[in-house]
Amino acid sequence: MYSSLLMILGALVVGYLIPVKHPSALVAIRRLSSWMLYLILFLMGYGLAFIDNLGQNIIQLFSQSAVLVGLLLTFNLSALYFVGRYLAMPAAEPIHKKSNNKLAMFKEPALLIALLLFGLVAGLAYQQQLPAQSVLAEYALILLIFCIGIELRSAGISVRQMLLNRRGLIIAVVMVLSSLPAGAITAYLFDLPLNLGLAMSSGFGWYSLSGALLSKAATPLIGSTAFFADLSRELITLLLIPFLMQRSPAATIGYAGATAMDFSLPMLQRAGGNQLVPVAIASGFILSLLCPLMILLLVNFA
Repeated sequence: MYSSLLMILGALVVGYLIPVKHPSALVAIRRLSSWMLYLILFLMGYGLAFIDNLGQNIIQLFSQSAVLVGLLLTFNLSALYFVGRYLAMPAAEPIHKKSNNKLAMFKEPALLIALLLFGLVAGLAYQQQLPAQSVLAEYALILLIFCIGIELRSAGISVRQMLLNRRGLIIAVVMVLSSLPAGAITAYLFDLPLNLGLAMSSGFGWYSLSGALLSKAATPLIGSTAFFADLSRELITLLLIPFLMQRSPAATIGYAGATAMDFSLPMLQRAGGNQLVPVAIASGFILSLLCPLMILLLVNFA
């Protein structure tokens, strides 16, 4: 158990220590990261096909995801809105740019869900475990996390710089503290171990990592629950940014979670202005570092 934990954390650290600046190399690393994610999601869906009482468990999967999403939305926004009133955040100053095609933003999430479902259908049709399936999933996960470490380093921002951004650090801490009760309540309602409930709530929107980690460390059902919960956060963030930014920049940045430093950043900048970008990057970066650490430590804490 702990050897896998060390291998996965080691892959993240080793990747982060490798400076890659050549644009073509970074493109290749991102492409490899995407293919590893696609493979993991297919295997996650394939593994779901072999869960006992599949129909009942599928209903439980979506029930758990819906409850977790609702609790996270309530706890996160309430805590962030309250703290944001006393954080002296810069006022939101929208930058008027031509809007991107909103339908295109949903293309990647739709592809990921399709891969998961394709894996499930393939498993139901084939009715046999794939040769070396667990080994393949483990190596794909380690390679994915290694690539993620390189990508975090390539952002050109040191951990020290992020921790010195007081507002970003506070928002990230509030996100963590307000997410854990949601996971604990979900675990209680669905009779799950407390550590798994807390781990499911520690993805902070990083669905490509949380689902893969929990599928490997726990079960495909738990991993799929985390995947759908964190994917939902990203989709809800798309809808919330235009309406919430003027009321509470802290709540908007915080709820975006780990995506505040990448996927959600252009929209946060457009809705809030350039003065909020450093806060968003700091919060997203800290949550990105905490996500794998917290999930792995919580899953292995029993």
